[in-house]
Amino acid sequence: MPLKVGIMSTIAPDEIIELIAAVRAHHPGVELHLCDADAVSLRKRLLEGELEAAIYALPSDVPDEEVHSLPLFQEQMVMAVHLTHRLANQRMVRVKDMSNESYIHRNNCEFAGYADAILAEQGVTVSPVYWSDRDDWTLAMIAAGLGFGFMPEHTVKHPGVVPLPITEPEFWRDVNLVTVRGRRHSPAVGALVREATQKKWFGERAKALSAAE
Repeated sequence: MPLKVGIMSTIAPDEIIELIAAVRAHHPGVELHLCDADAVSLRKRLLEGELEAAIYALPSDVPDEEVHSLPLFQEQMVMAVHLTHRLANQRMVRVKDMSNESYIHRNNCEFAGYADAILAEQGVTVSPVYWSDRDDWTLAMIAAGLGFGFMPEHTVKHPGVVPLPITEPEFWRDVNLVTVRGRRHSPAVGALVREATQKKWFGERAKALSAAE
């Protein structure tokens, strides 16, 4: 029973591997076909029928009426800096602290455009110096002291890189298991939903299961 699933490329791989292993162990008849991409592309491919389910986050105050979103976990966005950076010893940073810093742009960041408006409201300007499709390259450039990154907290695992929670305002991403509203789904989708909601994401039970309890 094949199942085509899209995974947002900025989710920590270890978490997805645990999900894959759980599906394989408990539902051996399901054959997972995975692809990774940015959140906007995954949503488009999902609506077009190329994917049956996807796991991604898109920041917005407006509900997406075309899809059904099952909450899995929340994750704070941080300012990732080199350990010798002027801010590295702080417990957290304000958005205004980023002003005039060299910035390494993550092309697949789901906050692209959304965060820009908030920075502009506060008069914050940053200088993009590099653009990268891959978070591992972004981290390597940060470790080399080439600039800072705006990243999910659990992605910042690299020698020489320090994650600093951002405040005033805080940025959080809500990661969901997404399917198309009203579309008939196979039993394989049901198997994926069960395992995704039962899994402990970063040590905590899925938000959907916690809310139900």
